[in-house]
Amino acid sequence: MSTDFQQAREALGARLRELRLSAPGGRLTGTRLAQRLGWPHSKIYKLENGRQTATTDDLRAWADGVGRPHAFAELDARLKGFESRIRSWRRQLSAGHRPVQDGWNAEVARSAVIHAWEEAVVPGMLQ
Repeated sequence: MSTDFQQAREALGARLRELRLSAPGGRLTGTRLAQRLGWPHSKIYKLENGRQTATTDDLRAWADGVGRPHAFAELDARLKGFESRIRSWRRQLSAGHRPVQDGWNAEVARSAVIHAWEEAVVPGMLQ
């Protein structure tokens, strides 16, 4: 289950990747951008995949690093839009997993057919 907050982080990451790949000086690799910014290359990929939330300073550095300082305003506006999503996420965390499980149970109760995938299959000879 993906939250609004996680979806927003992933959307921001996709935009960061787009800026990196369409840099004015030519397509930048993540490693090359990390070298320019003095960051570990893993930070680039965490930001782009929505596994880490960027800070305002991160976004400013990214925009400058890809040669598009004018893109900072757009990126910062997206980050500020996270505030409501962060509140929603924190509210969900404070409530614990019970509401999530209750939502899942309601979906199961409404369903007429449930398809499941079983990864541990016994080979035909042993059946």
